[in-house]
Amino acid sequence: MFRTPCNTDRRPELLGSAKLYNIQVVDSIRIGFFGLAGTDWPSNCECLPPSHIADPVEVAQSVARFLRNDKGCDVVIALTHMRLKEDLKVAHATATGDAKVDLLLGGHDHEVVRRFDADTEADSEVIQQGCKNADLIHDGEVRDVEGKIRIIKSGTDWKGLSLIRLCVERDPAGTAFLSTVKLKQYTDVILQRAACMTSDSAKFSQMLSSIHDRVGSLVQRPMLHTAVSLDGRNSPLRSQETNLGNMLADAVRAFYNTEIAFFNSGSVRCDSIIGPTVSSGVPILVRDIINICPFGNSLVVKKISGNVILQALENSVSDSHTDGRFLQISGLRITASWGRSEGNRILKATFIPRHGQPEDIKHDRLYITAIPSFIASGFDGYTWFPDQQTVIDGEAAVTDTALMLGIFGDEVSSGDPIHNRHEMGIERARRCIVVEHSDIDGLPIVAPITDGRITFIE
Repeated sequence: MFRTPCNTDRRPELLGSAKLYNIQVVDSIRIGFFGLAGTDWPSNCECLPPSHIADPVEVAQSVARFLRNDKGCDVVIALTHMRLKEDLKVAHATATGDAKVDLLLGGHDHEVVRRFDADTEADSEVIQQGCKNADLIHDGEVRDVEGKIRIIKSGTDWKGLSLIRLCVERDPAGTAFLSTVKLKQYTDVILQRAACMTSDSAKFSQMLSSIHDRVGSLVQRPMLHTAVSLDGRNSPLRSQETNLGNMLADAVRAFYNTEIAFFNSGSVRCDSIIGPTVSSGVPILVRDIINICPFGNSLVVKKISGNVILQALENSVSDSHTDGRFLQISGLRITASWGRSEGNRILKATFIPRHGQPEDIKHDRLYITAIPSFIASGFDGYTWFPDQQTVIDGEAAVTDTALMLGIFGDEVSSGDPIHNRHEMGIERARRCIVVEHSDIDGLPIVAPITDGRITFIE
């Protein structure tokens, strides 16, 4: 990834003063590391400065060849933040010769993944090509494997873990080469914490524990209860209606009293089912709210034409919906089909006003819509939103994190109660999603449902 130079005569520089490579020597084996960014970064990185994403295959081949021929590296490893499809493309193009990349340690996708040499499965929800996930996982631990593994991904949110052992041999000429990779993976280290702690990782765990203890006291405040399970798992959120998505979108719509609200699923990061907590008496904490909405995205308001609304809904159900662009909605009811071609999947879109009869979205009508600033700025493929008229901009907006904390009675970090700044909106949102209060501790209780506002048909 290169910074775009202001002077076209200057050579492009690596973004963020990054190094092209790093070499480590382990037991006389020279290991070269380099990084690769995915070509989709400009569409989903909000704070990315003007830059150019070089072709990952060309970069991988060039840097690997340089590390082997000029720097004498025995093993070359790429640290990538690309979708699995691009990782596979790089792996296939760098499988042999002096441009070989022995191993790609990947990110961006949120699943635990491993791919062997010549594998082609691009679905990141499949842990291992040709195997069912259920046959591989037991209590958060994935079956051990070894061989010519080329791609490894380790999940997200500090739940996944990969322990990798590189077995390096020397040929008769004394040239070192990676002969095999031994791999142990976990989809949930919480379930296997004791088992996955080596002596070195135990020290790391102790260090993290001390940090968590200091931070923990700040986020342990009880906030609310839920009478139902809140589905915050990534896969459902990014492909279908969920009760947590409905609650978030409804709260945003109520806060601003808009006609429609969108909440992009990529803003939700808990990747778990929360609760129910009413029966257990163990409340949802400040920490849990922050885990749901960790980014502090500003929620802005725009007047959006019906035509753009329909284009946005098509983008929501595009082939890239799992990136996080799938929309949780309020004030709309849509019917769609995954079986139709991209760009033609929305079969029906109906506006549901608070008062009056439902009506089909009208192309030339303007709808007052609340949306996160991330997609309002055109990211995740929502390139039409920036041109739509802004009613409330980011300077006057509430953030998603602050809204959730405010609804359940917390204060913003500045010390000023958020409900004093947005009192009417907070009260509207509270009435919208809080159904009652606990008789035991007085905390608010939520019980969101799915109501068919997003329906898929064959």
